[in-house]
Amino acid sequence: MTDTIEAIYENNVLKPIGPLKGLKEHEKVTVIIRSHPVKKGLREISGKLTHAEAKEMQKLIDEEFEKIEGEW
Repeated sequence: MTDTIEAIYENNVLKPIGPLKGLKEHEKVTVIIRSHPVKKGLREISGKLTHAEAKEMQKLIDEEFEKIEGEW
């Protein structure tokens, strides 16, 4: 059986996020570790905002850059 699951590493133990299907109790498995970055980039949210949400985000960005530009 081959499967890909997500797990959280906590207190030196990997904890699956959901139930594991197809495994018997105490069955040995091989684990391949591939970490995921915690932060999400803008590319991951692009195309997922509504038009109104995108306009609000742009407004907030513009306001913040005005503050920074005023400090220089």
